[in-house]
Amino acid sequence: MAASSESVYRAARRAFVAACETAHIDPIARLHPAKGKDGKPLFMDSAALGPRLATRAVLAIANDALGSAIMVGLLKQQPILPQDTRLVLVHALDPAAFAGVKTDPAWPAAMLAAVATEDLSRVRKLAVLPLINMDGRVQPALAAVRPKAVIALLAPAATAEAAEAAIAGFFGR
Repeated sequence: MAASSESVYRAARRAFVAACETAHIDPIARLHPAKGKDGKPLFMDSAALGPRLATRAVLAIANDALGSAIMVGLLKQQPILPQDTRLVLVHALDPAAFAGVKTDPAWPAAMLAAVATEDLSRVRKLAVLPLINMDGRVQPALAAVRPKAVIALLAPAATAEAAEAAIAGFFGR
């Protein structure tokens, strides 16, 4: 559990980055313009598993402590992906909201567009997997940068096992 001086956001981010390192996955950090209540920077992190040129992908999004714990559990399970598939994890889509500070409502969509451009450039069939908490702005933001992709919204996953089952179901395993 987090030390009393460490915020829930910071503890969750630290756990996500550590899980990525253990799984030999390099996370990418995107700096949010706001600062946390502790005055330190906030980041949205993403990590991708599977080939960059995959045509099918699942985009799992966490934006709170529970979603973060599910994502860390999913990384610990190290899901096996079928050929030509990719799993992209977005941790703290809106880190300011996660950290409980004033947020810029346009920032999450802009960062999601960056992730879609960088990590989902060849994807034609995409599923969005919310890990508990997600607002309705995700699909329109993705559709704007991936207009030829068929985008499905999967049911929210409340556990790492449910997330893994949803990913396997989308990929037809």
